[in-house]
Amino acid sequence: MEKYNNRADLIAAMTEDLTPVRRVKRSDGIALIAFTTVVAAVASIAVFEWWSGLLTGEASGYFLITHGLLLILGAASTASLVSGALPRVGARATAPMWGAAMLATLPIGAVLSLLSGHESHASSGLNDPVAFMCTTASLSAGALVGIASVLWLRRGAPVSIERSGWLTGLAAGSLGTLAYGITCPLDTFSHVGLWHVAPVAISAVIGRLVVPPLIRW
Repeated sequence: MEKYNNRADLIAAMTEDLTPVRRVKRSDGIALIAFTTVVAAVASIAVFEWWSGLLTGEASGYFLITHGLLLILGAASTASLVSGALPRVGARATAPMWGAAMLATLPIGAVLSLLSGHESHASSGLNDPVAFMCTTASLSAGALVGIASVLWLRRGAPVSIERSGWLTGLAAGSLGTLAYGITCPLDTFSHVGLWHVAPVAISAVIGRLVVPPLIRW
């Protein structure tokens, strides 16, 4: 190792090849993910068309509550995800955990509703003819959010990459489902409670498996 006569020479040698970089800001990450969510929503409307029932009062309370919880979970996951790319000392936010727990009550309630016979028609539950389309369309919309999240994380220096993977999946799944959900005219409890929540769980698992290798540094 080369010897230096004093501290000033050592510091000068260490900083000689450094170049200034743009500061990473939390607001930039939030704006990126929010913009991508809007793009996913516009793309969903272009493909599936806007459901006018949202503006005419046709949407059921179940539909509004489900998508309200998706928005809360998406916002909480995004905030924690963005902060996770900027290491700092302090307690971790638990809002995504509580948001996910609240959302998890919906499929439980939907299953109980089906078992009690409150929703026994052919288009409910596992016999839902558009379940696959809702799930895959939500995951596709969420993929855009996931890509934006990974790009943001790669700009920062996430320490807990496993947690960042979970958060990326939760944010992508909830915001992707929200983006697609505004085009879905089915608003029964069993439909939104199962098939507008399932993409979030699937996306969370995918995020945990796929994201860590992409952001490891």
